[in-house]
Amino acid sequence: MKVNGIRIEGRSVSGYATTVALPEYDVAFDCGMAVHDTVQCQMVAITHGHMDHFGEVARHAYIRGMAGMSPSIFHIPASLKGRVEQVMKYWADVQEARMAPFCVKVVGEEPVKIGKDRFLRSFKTDHRIKSQGYVLVEQRKRLKPEYAGTPGRELGRMRREGIDFEEVFEVPLVAFTGDTRATLYDRVEFKAKVLIAECTFLEDVSVDEARKKGHTHISELAAKADRFEGVEALVLCHFSKRYSNTEILAALDNLPASLRAKTTFLPVGK
Repeated sequence: MKVNGIRIEGRSVSGYATTVALPEYDVAFDCGMAVHDTVQCQMVAITHGHMDHFGEVARHAYIRGMAGMSPSIFHIPASLKGRVEQVMKYWADVQEARMAPFCVKVVGEEPVKIGKDRFLRSFKTDHRIKSQGYVLVEQRKRLKPEYAGTPGRELGRMRREGIDFEEVFEVPLVAFTGDTRATLYDRVEFKAKVLIAECTFLEDVSVDEARKKGHTHISELAAKADRFEGVEALVLCHFSKRYSNTEILAALDNLPASLRAKTTFLPVGK
């Protein structure tokens, strides 16, 4: 699917598997399934250690190794330090084979560079175990305000003379929450071209039950609609397997008009 000009490929069903790939940026979020689009991305940012988000990191690395692709790079929270290595060693022992090549980078308070002009920032989320989400940010250049409207020929002369007339600014492209309670939005007001956010339960489950399980209820998103004003497009994911695509679509239609206009979801496959 293409959302706000960004290609998003993924599968996300609560308890089964979550993985969301951004092919044009060579990065995926979570690896509960090592599907084709995720494996094609060298970099995977892991939000937390639950199996449906973390369970196929070894398969990701092995498939890339088998195909002669560059080694997997797993970006992880500090709470998972050493865990990827444990998983890789386990599967190497089971298969009586060498470990597939891979690299692990911890994403903490400092952003991690993942390309020439792109990097990942992390933010703490509110799940049942330690977890974090990510924002893919791109650095771009623009004219400093004082040089706005300067003709191109004049800018060329200034460049030759070494005059610095540009400034760097950041564009938050895609944010991904992973599993979290809706309390996240009380302290984080997102700005992004696309926000991919979990929404596990609809109206047949109580808000208290959703919070107890560390997840978000759709009514909470509706109540916090004003917190998404800086989000150009919202993609909901991680719905419970109990719901059909038709039921999810009907629930989205009950969101406030301003939020509904920018909201879509990852289909659950039925």
